[in-house]
Amino acid sequence: MKTLPGLRVRKTYEEVADYLKEQIISGVYPPGERLPSLRELGELLGVGQSTVREAISSLKTMGLVTLRQGEGTFVTRLKPEELIAAFEAIRPVTKQDIIELLEVRKIIETGTVRLAAERRTEEELAKIKQALDEMEEALNQGELGDKADWNFHYAIADASHNEILKSVMQSISETMERSLRASRVKLYESRKNPQQLYREHLDICEAICLKNSNKAEEAMLYHLLGVEKKMLS
Repeated sequence: MKTLPGLRVRKTYEEVADYLKEQIISGVYPPGERLPSLRELGELLGVGQSTVREAISSLKTMGLVTLRQGEGTFVTRLKPEELIAAFEAIRPVTKQDIIELLEVRKIIETGTVRLAAERRTEEELAKIKQALDEMEEALNQGELGDKADWNFHYAIADASHNEILKSVMQSISETMERSLRASRVKLYESRKNPQQLYREHLDICEAICLKNSNKAEEAMLYHLLGVEKKMLS
Protein backbone atom coordinates (compact mmCIF):
# COMPACT_ATOMS: atom_id res chain seq x y z
CA MET A 1 0.00 0.00 0.00
CA LYS A 2 1.25 3.50 -0.79
CA THR A 3 2.50 5.82 1.91
CA LEU A 4 0.20 8.82 2.00
CA PRO A 5 1.46 12.26 3.03
CA GLY A 6 0.41 13.44 6.49
CA LEU A 7 -3.13 14.69 6.95
CA ARG A 8 -4.29 16.99 9.66
CA VAL A 9 -7.08 15.17 11.47
CA ARG A 10 -10.44 16.23 10.02
CA LYS A 11 -13.74 14.65 10.79
CA THR A 12 -16.15 15.41 7.97
CA TYR A 13 -16.56 13.02 5.07
CA GLU A 14 -16.44 15.93 2.60
CA GLU A 15 -12.88 16.74 3.67
CA VAL A 16 -11.85 13.09 3.49
CA ALA A 17 -13.35 12.94 -0.01
CA ASP A 18 -11.47 16.13 -0.91
CA TYR A 19 -8.20 14.62 0.30
CA LEU A 20 -8.72 11.38 -1.62
CA LYS A 21 -9.68 13.32 -4.73
CA GLU A 22 -6.39 15.21 -4.57
CA GLN A 23 -4.49 11.94 -4.15
CA ILE A 24 -6.18 10.55 -7.26
CA ILE A 25 -5.57 13.64 -9.39
CA SER A 26 -1.95 13.95 -8.28
CA GLY A 27 -1.29 10.37 -9.38
CA VAL A 28 -0.80 8.76 -5.97
CA TYR A 29 -3.63 6.48 -7.05
CA PRO A 30 -3.59 6.23 -10.86
CA PRO A 31 -6.59 5.16 -12.97
CA GLY A 32 -7.52 1.52 -12.42
CA GLU A 33 -5.72 1.15 -9.09
CA ARG A 34 -7.41 -0.15 -5.95
CA LEU A 35 -7.70 2.15 -2.94
CA PRO A 36 -6.77 0.93 0.55
CA SER A 37 -9.54 -0.67 2.59
CA LEU A 38 -11.90 1.35 4.77
CA ARG A 39 -9.98 0.24 7.85
CA GLU A 40 -6.60 1.19 6.38
CA LEU A 41 -7.82 4.59 5.22
CA GLY A 42 -9.48 5.24 8.56
CA GLU A 43 -6.23 4.51 10.39
CA LEU A 44 -4.17 6.62 7.99
CA LEU A 45 -6.49 9.62 8.14
CA GLY A 46 -7.47 9.41 11.78
CA VAL A 47 -11.20 9.05 11.14
CA GLY A 48 -13.81 6.36 11.63
CA GLN A 49 -14.66 3.81 8.96
CA SER A 50 -18.16 5.25 8.64
CA THR A 51 -16.63 8.61 7.67
CA VAL A 52 -14.43 6.92 5.07
CA ARG A 53 -17.43 4.97 3.79
CA GLU A 54 -19.40 8.19 3.26
CA ALA A 55 -16.42 9.78 1.51
CA ILE A 56 -16.06 6.80 -0.82
CA SER A 57 -19.78 6.92 -1.53
CA SER A 58 -19.53 10.59 -2.52
CA LEU A 59 -16.52 9.86 -4.76
CA LYS A 60 -18.55 7.09 -6.41
CA THR A 61 -21.40 9.54 -7.03
CA MET A 62 -18.92 11.91 -8.66
CA GLY A 63 -17.69 9.11 -10.90
CA LEU A 64 -14.17 9.17 -9.45
CA VAL A 65 -14.19 5.58 -8.17
CA THR A 66 -16.04 2.32 -8.82
CA LEU A 67 -16.90 -0.39 -6.30
CA ARG A 68 -16.30 -4.03 -7.24
CA GLN A 69 -18.06 -6.59 -5.09
CA GLY A 70 -15.53 -8.63 -3.15
CA GLU A 71 -12.57 -6.78 -4.68
CA GLY A 72 -12.65 -3.26 -3.29
CA THR A 73 -12.72 0.35 -4.51
CA PHE A 74 -10.94 1.27 -7.74
CA VAL A 75 -10.06 4.59 -9.36
CA THR A 76 -11.97 5.15 -12.60
CA ARG A 77 -10.15 5.66 -15.87
CA LEU A 78 -11.06 9.32 -16.40
CA LYS A 79 -8.57 12.02 -17.33
CA PRO A 80 -7.47 14.35 -14.47
CA GLU A 81 -9.32 17.35 -15.92
CA GLU A 82 -12.49 15.26 -16.12
CA LEU A 83 -12.05 14.25 -12.49
CA ILE A 84 -11.71 17.89 -11.43
CA ALA A 85 -14.79 18.92 -13.41
CA ALA A 86 -16.82 16.06 -11.93
CA PHE A 87 -15.81 16.97 -8.41
CA GLU A 88 -16.28 20.74 -8.66
CA ALA A 89 -19.70 20.40 -10.25
CA ILE A 90 -21.30 18.93 -7.12
CA ARG A 91 -18.89 19.81 -4.33
CA PRO A 92 -21.00 20.86 -1.34
CA VAL A 93 -20.93 24.50 -0.28
CA THR A 94 -20.68 25.07 3.46
CA LYS A 95 -21.67 28.17 5.39
CA GLN A 96 -17.96 28.92 5.88
CA ASP A 97 -17.40 28.71 2.10
CA ILE A 98 -20.11 31.32 1.61
CA ILE A 99 -18.77 33.62 4.33
CA GLU A 100 -15.22 33.47 2.91
CA LEU A 101 -16.50 34.13 -0.60
CA LEU A 102 -18.52 37.10 0.67
CA GLU A 103 -15.33 38.52 2.19
CA VAL A 104 -13.71 38.32 -1.25
CA ARG A 105 -16.77 39.80 -2.91
CA LYS A 106 -16.86 42.78 -0.53
CA ILE A 107 -13.29 43.57 -1.52
CA ILE A 108 -13.76 43.09 -5.26
CA GLU A 109 -17.35 44.01 -6.07
CA THR A 110 -17.57 47.29 -4.19
CA GLY A 111 -14.76 48.60 -6.38
CA THR A 112 -16.14 46.93 -9.49
CA VAL A 113 -19.58 48.50 -9.11
CA ARG A 114 -17.99 51.93 -8.61
CA LEU A 115 -16.19 51.58 -11.93
CA ALA A 116 -19.35 50.25 -13.60
CA ALA A 117 -21.32 53.31 -12.44
CA GLU A 118 -18.65 55.58 -13.91
CA ARG A 119 -18.01 53.72 -17.17
CA ARG A 120 -21.11 51.76 -18.18
CA THR A 121 -22.60 52.20 -21.61
CA GLU A 122 -26.32 52.12 -22.37
CA GLU A 123 -25.90 48.62 -23.82
CA GLU A 124 -24.18 47.40 -20.67
CA LEU A 125 -26.83 49.02 -18.50
CA ALA A 126 -29.47 47.16 -20.53
CA LYS A 127 -27.77 43.84 -19.69
CA ILE A 128 -27.77 44.68 -15.99
CA LYS A 129 -31.47 45.58 -16.19
CA GLN A 130 -32.20 42.38 -18.10
CA ALA A 131 -30.61 40.29 -15.35
CA LEU A 132 -32.67 42.24 -12.80
CA ASP A 133 -35.84 41.50 -14.80
CA GLU A 134 -34.91 37.81 -14.82
CA MET A 135 -34.47 37.96 -11.06
CA GLU A 136 -37.91 39.56 -10.64
CA GLU A 137 -39.49 36.91 -12.88
CA ALA A 138 -37.88 34.14 -10.81
CA LEU A 139 -39.19 35.81 -7.67
CA ASN A 140 -42.72 35.93 -9.09
CA GLN A 141 -42.48 32.26 -10.04
CA GLY A 142 -41.25 31.26 -6.61
CA GLU A 143 -37.86 30.20 -7.99
CA LEU A 144 -34.42 30.83 -6.46
CA GLY A 145 -33.15 33.04 -9.27
CA ASP A 146 -29.52 32.19 -8.55
CA LYS A 147 -28.59 32.17 -12.25
CA ALA A 148 -30.11 35.62 -12.74
CA ASP A 149 -28.23 36.76 -9.63
CA TRP A 150 -24.92 35.65 -11.14
CA ASN A 151 -25.79 37.28 -14.49
CA PHE A 152 -26.47 40.55 -12.66
CA HIS A 153 -23.14 40.63 -10.86
CA TYR A 154 -21.17 39.53 -13.92
CA ALA A 155 -22.87 42.19 -16.06
CA ILE A 156 -21.62 44.75 -13.55
CA ALA A 157 -18.09 43.40 -13.85
CA ASP A 158 -18.40 43.61 -17.63
CA ALA A 159 -19.50 47.25 -17.33
CA SER A 160 -16.39 48.08 -15.30
CA HIS A 161 -14.31 47.91 -18.52
CA ASN A 162 -11.55 46.23 -16.53
CA GLU A 163 -10.45 42.93 -18.06
CA ILE A 164 -8.62 41.77 -14.94
CA LEU A 165 -11.73 42.27 -12.80
CA LYS A 166 -13.74 40.32 -15.36
CA SER A 167 -11.16 37.54 -15.27
CA VAL A 168 -11.34 37.42 -11.49
CA MET A 169 -15.12 37.09 -11.65
CA GLN A 170 -14.82 34.34 -14.25
CA SER A 171 -12.23 32.48 -12.17
CA ILE A 172 -14.59 32.29 -9.19
CA SER A 173 -17.72 31.84 -11.30
CA GLU A 174 -18.37 28.18 -10.41
CA THR A 175 -17.77 28.77 -6.72
CA MET A 176 -19.87 31.91 -6.79
CA GLU A 177 -22.77 30.27 -8.61
CA ARG A 178 -22.83 27.38 -6.11
CA SER A 179 -22.59 29.88 -3.26
CA LEU A 180 -25.43 32.00 -4.64
CA ARG A 181 -27.66 28.96 -4.86
CA ALA A 182 -26.78 27.75 -1.37
CA SER A 183 -27.21 31.19 0.19
CA ARG A 184 -30.55 31.74 -1.55
CA VAL A 185 -31.80 28.38 -0.27
CA LYS A 186 -30.92 29.58 3.23
CA LEU A 187 -32.30 33.09 2.79
CA TYR A 188 -35.56 31.89 1.24
CA GLU A 189 -36.43 30.21 4.53
CA SER A 190 -37.88 33.59 5.50
CA ARG A 191 -40.70 34.98 3.34
CA LYS A 192 -39.45 38.56 3.51
CA ASN A 193 -35.89 37.80 2.37
CA PRO A 194 -36.60 37.22 -1.38
CA GLN A 195 -38.25 40.63 -1.73
CA GLN A 196 -35.45 42.25 0.27
CA LEU A 197 -32.79 40.66 -1.96
CA TYR A 198 -34.53 41.91 -5.08
CA ARG A 199 -34.84 45.42 -3.62
CA GLU A 200 -31.13 45.50 -2.81
CA HIS A 201 -30.25 44.55 -6.38
CA LEU A 202 -32.68 47.17 -7.67
CA ASP A 203 -30.93 49.84 -5.55
CA ILE A 204 -27.59 48.83 -7.05
CA CYS A 205 -29.02 49.01 -10.56
CA GLU A 206 -30.58 52.44 -9.96
CA ALA A 207 -27.27 53.83 -8.71
CA ILE A 208 -25.49 52.53 -11.80
CA CYS A 209 -28.24 54.00 -13.97
CA LEU A 210 -27.69 57.41 -12.35
CA LYS A 211 -23.90 57.01 -12.67
CA ASN A 212 -23.66 57.65 -8.94
CA SER A 213 -20.52 55.70 -8.02
CA ASN A 214 -20.68 56.45 -4.28
CA LYS A 215 -24.28 55.30 -4.02
CA ALA A 216 -23.52 52.22 -6.12
CA GLU A 217 -20.63 51.23 -3.84
CA GLU A 218 -22.75 51.79 -0.72
CA ALA A 219 -25.63 49.75 -2.15
CA MET A 220 -23.36 46.85 -3.07
CA LEU A 221 -21.72 46.81 0.36
CA TYR A 222 -25.12 47.00 2.07
CA HIS A 223 -26.31 44.04 0.00
CA LEU A 224 -23.28 41.85 0.74
CA LEU A 225 -23.25 42.73 4.43
CA GLY A 226 -26.95 41.88 4.61
CA VAL A 227 -26.42 38.47 3.06
CA GLU A 228 -23.53 37.80 5.42
CA LYS A 229 -25.60 38.79 8.45
CA LYS A 230 -28.51 36.57 7.43
CA MET A 231 -26.20 33.63 6.76
CA LEU A 232 -24.71 33.94 10.24
CA SER A 233 -28.08 34.17 11.99
